[in-house]
Amino acid sequence: MRDIIFTAIILSGTYSLDFAKKTRNILIIPGILTILLTWTDYFFAKDILRLASFLSFFSFNMFITVFMVRHIARSKQVTLTIIINSINGYLLIGVLGALLLAITEIAQKFFFHIDTGAINFSGNAAAGFHDYLYFSFVTLTTLGYGDITPVSAFAKSLTIVIAISGQLYLTILIAMLVGKYLSRTQTD
Repeated sequence: MRDIIFTAIILSGTYSLDFAKKTRNILIIPGILTILLTWTDYFFAKDILRLASFLSFFSFNMFITVFMVRHIARSKQVTLTIIINSINGYLLIGVLGALLLAITEIAQKFFFHIDTGAINFSGNAAAGFHDYLYFSFVTLTTLGYGDITPVSAFAKSLTIVIAISGQLYLTILIAMLVGKYLSRTQTD
């Protein structure tokens, strides 16, 4: 299911947003690479392929998030497309956080051969990407339920970055959108 969702995010992020043709062409190459790595990992299930898939997907999402925020910042008016891009930007930050948490877990096992997890999940079930996604959004929105906790120093630092980026994004976004809306109403 994760692979289907990743592929859908890549395709919708590349083709459904109001990007210039040049920006869309830039996104196609990492998008295709990410789709190939994602599905290759599905068929071969090697840690190095999984790590490469997550890193590629993280890079693609980082590109698309930066392009969205840049598009929002450069817009002259607050339109439906700008509002949708704003919401998508916030959601992609949550996905980026989940990807970073998953990369941390995989890298810790692959590079450092540490079997203890970077994150403590409640229960003894193996963690899936949905758990990283859940934890990322709980942290991003600063709900902090406490059912999943970071254990390693890097995971704790990453959790702080996710929480701060969620608050900064919302603060800056609202200030930017209100400023654009007010400047538009003053000129009308």
